[in-house]
Amino acid sequence: MMKTDPSNLDFEWSQEVWQTAEKLVSPRSGDREEALDTLVEKGAPRNSPLVAYLLATRISDPDLEVRFHMIKVLGEMLAGENSGEYIPDPVLQQLHGFLAHLNKNQILDMLEIADQYLSSEESLLRILKLCSYAGSVMSGIVNDRKLPISIRQRAIYFCGEIGFLETTSVLQRLVQLVEKRNQKQARVPLRKKTQEESKLYPFAIAALEKLNNEVKRGKKNA
Repeated sequence: MMKTDPSNLDFEWSQEVWQTAEKLVSPRSGDREEALDTLVEKGAPRNSPLVAYLLATRISDPDLEVRFHMIKVLGEMLAGENSGEYIPDPVLQQLHGFLAHLNKNQILDMLEIADQYLSSEESLLRILKLCSYAGSVMSGIVNDRKLPISIRQRAIYFCGEIGFLETTSVLQRLVQLVEKRNQKQARVPLRKKTQEESKLYPFAIAALEKLNNEVKRGKKNA
């Protein structure tokens, strides 16, 4: 049964809210930041499906600081849902619907935030758990040698933390490749780019351990 709250029936039509929401797409990052602060203060993202949707679309904001704050607000809303806090069903439906279909560029934008802002981790975990095919996207990111090592490290980390079992084979191949290269290095010096990939090794080992534990728990519960 859908939740309703009579006090919010006129919320969608608040002129002040909509004027503020329009600033979320302002070319000025300061306007977008100010708009977010005002909307959160008024409780708009938690009461308006459209405002919640607008916020979700800003997870790729070009300004890192604004993007970070958008992600934090979304993460706090999802945390509220898990803790039983009242959030109308239409709001949750909009959030879940959008976040379930994140594309590679959006996930890369979030990994960039993870790399720059450690305090974003909990929010990113909640968001990425909702994306049904984030695991396959993460596999591609892990294998993409054109990306910065730090971004690939963050991708590997989330694979283990969230439990993307479909990334297991990719991580296993990465571990095998690095171990083989390390053996070869004793005989032939490796290129700098190849040496850098060794920095992925401890992340892959840790992620595989968590994924293996996930599989074991699944077998126990079967």
